[in-house]
Amino acid sequence: MNRHALVTGGGSGIGLATAKALAGAGWRVTIAGRTEARLRDVVKSIPHAAI
Repeated sequence: MNRHALVTGGGSGIGLATAKALAGAGWRVTIAGRTEARLRDVVKSIPHAAI
């Protein structure tokens, strides 16, 4: 089964931790947040993630 999560506030804090945990469990993760540059850095460090 394909699992996909949308995580808001994924650039830092609880949102970032949630995105990392879901990606680590094999989920595809879409991250939303206020600072595009920070989100781009996060996406580079998390497999199966997109902005």
